[in-house]
Amino acid sequence: MSAPTVQPGGIPARRGLMASYLVLNITSGTVAGAMQLAVPLYALSLKADTAQIGLIRGISGIGLLLLVIPAGFLVDHYGSKRLFLVGGLFGTVATFSLVTAHTPLAIAAVMGLAGLFSSLKMTALNSSFYSNLQSMGIEKAGWFKGSMSIGLTFLGPLAGGWLAHAISYDALFKLLAACTLIPISLVFFFHNEPARQGSGGLRAAVRKQLTDFAGLIRRRELYLPLLTESLSTSFFATFSAFIVVLAVQSLHLPATAASLLLSIEGGLFIITVFAAGKLILRCSLLQLYVLAVAVVVVGLIGLAVAGSFAALVVTTVVLGIGLGLINLVVSSRIGQMPGDKGKVVGLFSAAVGVGISVGPMAGGLIGTWVGTRGIFLSFVPLFLALPLLVYRQEKRSRVPAGPLPAAVTE
Repeated sequence: MSAPTVQPGGIPARRGLMASYLVLNITSGTVAGAMQLAVPLYALSLKADTAQIGLIRGISGIGLLLLVIPAGFLVDHYGSKRLFLVGGLFGTVATFSLVTAHTPLAIAAVMGLAGLFSSLKMTALNSSFYSNLQSMGIEKAGWFKGSMSIGLTFLGPLAGGWLAHAISYDALFKLLAACTLIPISLVFFFHNEPARQGSGGLRAAVRKQLTDFAGLIRRRELYLPLLTESLSTSFFATFSAFIVVLAVQSLHLPATAASLLLSIEGGLFIITVFAAGKLILRCSLLQLYVLAVAVVVVGLIGLAVAGSFAALVVTTVVLGIGLGLINLVVSSRIGQMPGDKGKVVGLFSAAVGVGISVGPMAGGLIGTWVGTRGIFLSFVPLFLALPLLVYRQEKRSRVPAGPLPAAVTE
């Protein structure tokens, strides 16, 4: 959670700072990735139906959404380290509580609490990263989510799938609860943050935070990235929940196959955000949106018609690339926005909360009417609308949204 001042030419300091975020994100993401596979599998073992699985996967987004804006205020006032530690410790308790959840509704209640505490932890971590992004280089904007995805969508699902097969669910959730203490320990012992000197007491601080937030939400250029983040997160949450249903129930594949699909999607997402960062500097906003959406739509259509594991692998590869390109667009815009990063990240975390909750819940309802494959097809028109909105925005402003400025590394 440290925010050191990187002097011109301080390449070792920049590299050390970036490495600390990579390690922290990978460890945090691995636990979350194992959870996102293990929880739907546990719910299936309790005979949960499609709508209940959607509720379980989506309710954590509601919990996140309830606290995410206040979390942004708290980060800007108290600092990111304190908020990360508080959110992380409560998250450990919530994860351990899954041991006592023996019905789908009980699982949903625990996941709602986990999402509530996750908003503190993730807003703190996001705020710290984006506060330092100008020093590390805007072309590394996608590295934050990319490193998180190494654990969240690659290592975590692989570990979750293997553990769900090898040990009982009680033992699995106890193990994951213990693993949540690893990133907490890393922050507590190895990250320092200067004390924040508040002036005028808590009332004055809250007044200032609200004034700054009111100014932030008046920025019209904020809303398209927010919508994009919400939609891409909505699809990712829906995919991670219902690819398990599609693989295990519809195609009668083992749980390890669903685990592998999640890891493949995550692997291609990671490769894309790390390897394609230069596109931010070379392409216009509209070009990036058209490219990303075209790739995602091809993957969605392929996913809806895939009838074998091999076909699912191919379409999952395509989706990983497309979602990685979308993340590059959103992350670069976050890094460029002025103001305290706690509130900026708070807004984007709120968009994530909306996506996590609405996507799987709506997907669960759609799946009861038209089947699991129809869930994925329902995202096609939503993604196709994004480049049209970009074109309309550019036409209204009469100023094309060109490449991002390159002079951001000190």
